[in-house]
Amino acid sequence: MSKPLLFFLAFIAMGALWVYSTQPPPGTPLPDDPKALEALERVKTHGSRDSTTIEQALDTVIEDIESLGHPIRVGEWRVAMAGEKEKETYVVSRLIREKGETGWIERDFAWRVNLKEKWIKVVTLAASSIMPIHELAPLPHSDEIS
Repeated sequence: MSKPLLFFLAFIAMGALWVYSTQPPPGTPLPDDPKALEALERVKTHGSRDSTTIEQALDTVIEDIESLGHPIRVGEWRVAMAGEKEKETYVVSRLIREKGETGWIERDFAWRVNLKEKWIKVVTLAASSIMPIHELAPLPHSDEIS
């Protein structure tokens, strides 16, 4: 009686494993919007400071963290419309988490992309580390710093 029960449980486990393996990977799917996909492609192929493109620069950042032997979690690319009024502006981002001494260190690389005026601006400090220096906003004067 125990052999048929074990066979049945193994069959159920194999079926559950098959169903789980055919599911799409977890994460936020990219929007089904051609303009959002265009914004994503503009960011990925935009020039960077030390690499040919932003995507290559992020791959280098990931490889550098992995080479140190630190646990890392790399998020998927995310694209969202910047606001209701700005129909041609999107925010493109990617989150990279690294295990530090006391917790996780998050680096959110984010850019604002305007398709109509064809510009890309840095949103986060992490993203400014890989953008070309001539494309960064000027630093405020000492009297403007709070």
